[in-house]
Amino acid sequence: MLIGAALHPTAAQTPEAKRQQRNALVVLIGGMDSDPTPEQIAGTSPRSAGNSGLYRLQGDLRHPQLVTEYFNWNCTRAGQIKSKPAPQTAIIAEAIRGHIRKHPRDLVVLVGNSWGGHTTFEVCQELANSATPVAIDYVVFLDPSSTGRADTARPKRLPININRATNFHTRNLFGWGKWPKEDRIENIDLGDEKHGFRTPNGPAYDSTFDFSAHVAAEWDERIHAAIRKRILDLVSQTRPATPAASVIGGQRGTENP
Repeated sequence: MLIGAALHPTAAQTPEAKRQQRNALVVLIGGMDSDPTPEQIAGTSPRSAGNSGLYRLQGDLRHPQLVTEYFNWNCTRAGQIKSKPAPQTAIIAEAIRGHIRKHPRDLVVLVGNSWGGHTTFEVCQELANSATPVAIDYVVFLDPSSTGRADTARPKRLPININRATNFHTRNLFGWGKWPKEDRIENIDLGDEKHGFRTPNGPAYDSTFDFSAHVAAEWDERIHAAIRKRILDLVSQTRPATPAASVIGGQRGTENP
């Protein structure tokens, strides 16, 4: 369990260190049928119970330097996945813009699971293609999938405004699998034992068709720990003395400096 600034004792030792701390908005987007249960939302659900592993991860990201938001894959809020009509990605994009207007120096992080991975892609694309692009500092795709979603296809390239991404993927054929190699993305094959997630008695992350392994990835404590570490490593980095405007595709963006 992560306990606040105790993980980064130097970050709170001096006024200068406090001034240079990086804070981040972390937006988590859950997968198909992964709407949190009422007990999860109320905080009364046992850790191993519930309907959304990503919502549980949101609770594990409580930290002085993080502000978290949760959405379902169809852009509804927790507990509202059946709302009609479902909101569009503009709802999430505007939530990000609203935070950046109030906190222009904050980092932006998105975490998307399964169908929520595709929604994450769409949100980033929308923010990239707007009149005032927003830089996305870090994206985590957790076994992302587009299979079965209407009028969607697996993306071929990361939106230009994503600075860095990690793709934790199983070998299921209905998932995105490995992204083409490029400097911005880190591919982590959950089915490759060298990464430490595939174990003899664990989920069959190396299977080409095992939906239970896809679901297991959403709840895997080891994957969640790896995601937490990467996000906390990001915010622990010292801010430059004179922050520069974000550069998106070779042009300076007007938001998220």
